[in-house]
Amino acid sequence: MKSNSAHVAWTPRFAAAFYFVMFGVGGGVFTGESRSSDDLPAMCRTAKTAFRPPTTADLQSVKVELGEAAARLDRRLSADGQNGEDWRKYLLWSEMQKELAGQQPDTAVLSKVYAKYLAGHEGLGLVWLLEVRHALQHYLEIAAAIENPKIKAEYEQLMDGLAHRLETYAAKSSPDDALVIGDALRWLEDLNEAPQVVTAVRERFVHPNGFFEVSADVVNRGIADRVDDTRQVRDCILDTDIYATAHTTGQTSVQLVSSEHCGVVDTILLGVTNSQNVGYHGPVEIFSCATTRFSACKRLWVDAEGLYSAPAVSNAVNEATITDIRSLKGRRLLEKMAWKRAGKKQGQAEWIAARHAEYRVNEQMDQQAGEMLGRANQSFQTKFRKPLLQHKLFPQQLVFSTTQPALQALSLAADCSQLGAPTAPPELTGQRDLAVRIHESMVNNVAGSALGGMTLREATFQAGVVDLLGELPERLKPDDDREPWAITFARLKPIFVSFADDQIKILLRGHRYFKGDESYPGMDVSAVYKIVKTPEGFNAVRQGPLEIFPPGFVPGGAQKLTSREIVIRKLLERRFSKIFDEELVGRGFTFPGTWRKVGKMRPVQMTSQDGWLTIAWQREASETSTADKQPPANGSLADLR
Repeated sequence: MKSNSAHVAWTPRFAAAFYFVMFGVGGGVFTGESRSSDDLPAMCRTAKTAFRPPTTADLQSVKVELGEAAARLDRRLSADGQNGEDWRKYLLWSEMQKELAGQQPDTAVLSKVYAKYLAGHEGLGLVWLLEVRHALQHYLEIAAAIENPKIKAEYEQLMDGLAHRLETYAAKSSPDDALVIGDALRWLEDLNEAPQVVTAVRERFVHPNGFFEVSADVVNRGIADRVDDTRQVRDCILDTDIYATAHTTGQTSVQLVSSEHCGVVDTILLGVTNSQNVGYHGPVEIFSCATTRFSACKRLWVDAEGLYSAPAVSNAVNEATITDIRSLKGRRLLEKMAWKRAGKKQGQAEWIAARHAEYRVNEQMDQQAGEMLGRANQSFQTKFRKPLLQHKLFPQQLVFSTTQPALQALSLAADCSQLGAPTAPPELTGQRDLAVRIHESMVNNVAGSALGGMTLREATFQAGVVDLLGELPERLKPDDDREPWAITFARLKPIFVSFADDQIKILLRGHRYFKGDESYPGMDVSAVYKIVKTPEGFNAVRQGPLEIFPPGFVPGGAQKLTSREIVIRKLLERRFSKIFDEELVGRGFTFPGTWRKVGKMRPVQMTSQDGWLTIAWQREASETSTADKQPPANGSLADLR
């Protein structure tokens, strides 16, 4: 069976997600009032007595939901030709359709179908398959609850456990408690139980878990540029055909405009055009030189959908000097009359010339900005928005905003079975030009949704890192004599991190490992890093060796490792020691491409506290750059008025 072609195009990006979060370059406000944590356990205990047994009407409603999801997948498979037919065979499509056509589908058959969606193969993470998988899960849960005579007792036990977990989580949040609470909320929502509890818990504990900030200075330096352009211009002013050689010099700069709901950026161009002109009006030839001073502005917006712009607007002032007027036939009287007429019309001509200059400047800014926005939008859509939407990984909330000092974004990554950040992010300290604050729930939620139960192959992972970073770091390059590896991640907590006490704890849970054609049992790989300040920045220093043991294994206990566990343990130690190096050095970075002119970004803050990882950078002082030169970044359209 072939992998779905659409999935193959995007899989590498998610294969590299762990590498990006832990080893890549990586404000807003904590909004909304929420219910007190003290109320929640009491609500759970009250709701414990209000159990509503699921009914066949509930099951029928979920069956409709399943049918609609199957219809969407059917259309997607039909568009994929033979590859779609191969997927239908694998997914036992005809068996599922037969059951859905009947009044009472056989849950044993649907369970067998559901297992196909859980197998972890490439392609099963696409949104169309995920929707069917979740609908199947929902249907099977309702069916099992209807047939379960102990469901009421299990519900009451769950509510007691949830009340206890909420008390613990409110006192000191932990990612393990978050996982259990989130799964309980999903179960309650699927069975339509205790909706007031579900809503209240989410109001209290599901808040944005990613905050990002870049200073206006960095944005300006990245976009600012000098203009030096010479071109031929043809115009017509007061029935005079004009041919000119125009030399324009100027400076673009950027201003951030305060906005709470999207990022707003004004690109400003201040410049001057000097031209040598020859005009033809009837029988005379007019020679002149002109200076046009102008300011122009192009407003850009950015939100979760992409980037947009408004038409450029400008203001220009033209000053012209007539240097000579000649009669084409050498008639002095005509020249004298032309000088007199030109003197009377010069003010009007300058006004018209300024308006024409504004039109040309606007047209040029719109064209250049359109090309830039086209490239930026294509990159945003193809490398971020579209692949995340196709895998149901796009943030549930993504809000851009701007103040005059900074462009900010806040994000919430949490599906119906996950919690977000329970607390506001820590305050940033000191001066900074770039800052990232990530709650552990963001990493754990994305990893759980993207990698839980999935099989990741070495080639896919490496392709994703290259796609993300542009090259494969030395530590990830394969040994020439080594067979390729693969990991089938555990369904729960495939990659799990915690941020506390200036430490970063990382747990990778493999359900099964593969080396070539050989299969090996599951192992958990864990590492603990301590954040240490250095004169050059910050380092993350690994505390002791990697811990690699089977799930639930207690070192030093009575249980002993099997021979195959010893083999895979040594293989994993050699492999992961390259990824989880003894010391991860953070000495800053330089933006790629045209943004390299911003200069080196040096880390000035790095903390790991109360579930939040905070990293801030400041631009290193350097030689005077384009952005430091006149005209200043705060130039505006009012300058020439």
